Amino acid sequence: MAQTPWNARFETILRQGLPGLGKERTPDADVPMESYGLDSMALIGIVSSLEAAYGVSLAGQVVVPVHTLTAGQLWGIVSAAFQPSWDAGLYPSSDTVTRGRTPWAVA
Repeated sequence: MAQTPWNARFETILRQGLPGLGKERTPDADVPMESYGLDSMALIGIVSSLEAAYGVSLAGQVVVPVHTLTAGQLWGIVSAAFQPSWDAGLYPSSDTVTRGRTPWAVA
């Protein structure tokens, strides 16, 4: 069995949303999921399931066209959602006074 970059929960969600994958096949990280039956409606279901399962928001993150999206790319998007944003904490909340303070550094 080939090593996959994702965990079992991710693969279970893919299996539920990809009718052409079946129980015996493992999705290839580099093959467009369209070959497993992915269409735009299936992608909406998969993304919704991933958000619920992992407690992340993927809104606006899946920008790869459906016909070329691979399982590896989708796992990368999900994995990135776990990472803190590079700018987390740089921008004060809306109730904080920001006068004279900028969210970037000038060298």
